[in-house]
Amino acid sequence: MIRIRNKKQPLLTQKTEKRSVSKSHGCLRTECLVSAILVGLLAMFVTWGSSAIVNAGYELVQARACLTKIEKQNEILQLEMARLKSPQRIQTIAVDQLRMVNPQTVYVAVNDSSSKKTVSERTSEPVTVQQFLLFGDSRAEAHNMQK
Repeated sequence: MIRIRNKKQPLLTQKTEKRSVSKSHGCLRTECLVSAILVGLLAMFVTWGSSAIVNAGYELVQARACLTKIEKQNEILQLEMARLKSPQRIQTIAVDQLRMVNPQTVYVAVNDSSSKKTVSERTSEPVTVQQFLLFGDSRAEAHNMQK
């Protein structure tokens, strides 16, 4: 059986709705231009952020190098200070340059309640609070040494 087509029926059905032209070519170009500008601005922002991070890294390395240098200088100065404070050096300067001499007699006051004669007789403060290291008459001894 052969079917006969009705001449009124088209092969393809037609849609009654019209498609509206969504946008013109000029508007598409504008969108592409805006998108390119946004991508460019984003790339510039990422590049700027990366350069800021790299610069901060360089500054950190420089600060660490400076810190290491200052710590080495501090160690050298502490060694120099210890050398300058040494008792042997001070004694050498006192004897050689300042012409100081050790006294031959040294008097020491002891906090002893058994002895009747104490330094407290000479001072107004009690002996229990003070302990004296008294040198002999060093002026007289130094004067005698110079003669």
